[in-house]
Amino acid sequence: MSRPVLPVWWPRLGVEARLALGLVAIFLAVIFLLDVLFGLVPDRARTELTVRQTTATALALLVTQGIEQGGRPPHAAIQQWVAQDREVLSVALQQQGRARTPLLGDHSAHWHLPPGEGSTLTQVRVAIHDAQQQPWGTLEIAFRPIYPTTLAGVLATPSVRALLAIAVLGGLAIWLYLRRVLQHLDPGQVVPERVRDAFDVLDEGIVILDPQARVMMANEAFRRLAPLRPARRAVDIGQPITQLDWLCSALTADGAEAPWTTATRTAAPSDEREARIAQAPAPAPLREVLVKCSPVLDPDGQVRGSMLRLRDVSALHQLNRALQASQQALRERNEELSRLATRDPMTGCLNRRAFFEQATRLFELADQRGEGLVCVMADIDHFKQFNDRHGHATGDQVIKAVAAILSGGVRSTDLVCRYGGEEFCLLLPQREAADVQSLAERLRREIADTAGAQVESVAGLRVTSSFGMALFEPGLAGLATLVDRADQALYDAKRTGRNRVSRWPVSGMGSEAPAASAESAASEAKPA
Repeated sequence: MSRPVLPVWWPRLGVEARLALGLVAIFLAVIFLLDVLFGLVPDRARTELTVRQTTATALALLVTQGIEQGGRPPHAAIQQWVAQDREVLSVALQQQGRARTPLLGDHSAHWHLPPGEGSTLTQVRVAIHDAQQQPWGTLEIAFRPIYPTTLAGVLATPSVRALLAIAVLGGLAIWLYLRRVLQHLDPGQVVPERVRDAFDVLDEGIVILDPQARVMMANEAFRRLAPLRPARRAVDIGQPITQLDWLCSALTADGAEAPWTTATRTAAPSDEREARIAQAPAPAPLREVLVKCSPVLDPDGQVRGSMLRLRDVSALHQLNRALQASQQALRERNEELSRLATRDPMTGCLNRRAFFEQATRLFELADQRGEGLVCVMADIDHFKQFNDRHGHATGDQVIKAVAAILSGGVRSTDLVCRYGGEEFCLLLPQREAADVQSLAERLRREIADTAGAQVESVAGLRVTSSFGMALFEPGLAGLATLVDRADQALYDAKRTGRNRVSRWPVSGMGSEAPAASAESAASEAKPA
């Protein structure tokens, strides 16, 4: 349970003042206890009751003598007597069978005792008898209250004044004495002044604790970490560190053991951990610190305390975050530059330079490992007619549509290059001829079925493409040879009717006939 936080303007008493107040309070409590048990202070009520009984008896005798001598109450004698006793407020004579006769003061305002009730400390009745000792009437006397009813009256009481004087003078004397004595008992003296000055020079927050986790020394850097202002109020020497809510809440937020507890229990340094200390006011950024606690051991290896170290890394982390943001921005910029340097700006496909750089590596791997590698050349049929009839903007849309189909129809490890104008080159590693033949047919059909619909400027436009493919063979002279063979197969597909897939070797180039698929031939038979 956290302690209540006092306002900044609330006075903070030193150790001497708190001890002096405590001792004075104990001394006054002992006096009250002794008074209750043994009656050290005279009972004011009992003393006053005796005095009032004497006053009432004397007034009754005066009235009786006056009645016996002249039949009338002696007003002058009563007033003279009451002048000597300021506790009397009013006096009246109540004769049997007659109305009350006021003798002194405003009796009707001060007399509240109902008829027939016994006397009290402030309302006194005295019976009066005549010469034959027959009841003649009663004398009513109203006195002031014994105990004061106002603060000024309470403070004017001698006993209260005495207690206040004892409290003030005794507290001052005890404070002066403790101030002198505690110079030799100050826990802060455990750490010499020169050592404290040396710790204050450090940028790290340092706190030295005794075995009960009470603060023996805290340097200036530690005080600056506290959200309290001014920093000197952050911690008191001799204060348990568990009372520093701003520190304990940061170190034990995840339920972990406090580092000074770990160091004291294990007699070994605690693991360094990161903590975030809230600052005031609330919107202020958190202070990020690295915390580690080491035990202080005596020559016998016994734990005599611990030293808590807090290293503020807020500025370092802020710089790291800024650096990471800059690096991320630089990576994104480099990726953008790389894309611009290696990609065709219209289609997003590889340009020829980037294509040959990557394709050369794939060719060398295929040659080393004996893996399959297939090159496919694709060209948009009658592309010049799109530009001539509908304009170059329409031609650009046709190129983009075909490029999107080619790029979306292959694997991420395959290469798609805009080889030039309306011509594209695909290099597919680890593929066999039949697999690539099926892929080329699928791409050809998709272009014929959907590419024209993607051109928004001309409705009902028909777009087709021809494909030529060549397989890698061991002992092939180089990548250029493989691309050239695929280009020859593409030329054969163009020569034999377009919108088809042709495979190298082609007619007149080798023993095999052109491998144009029957499906391609069937689609060519349809009207363009």
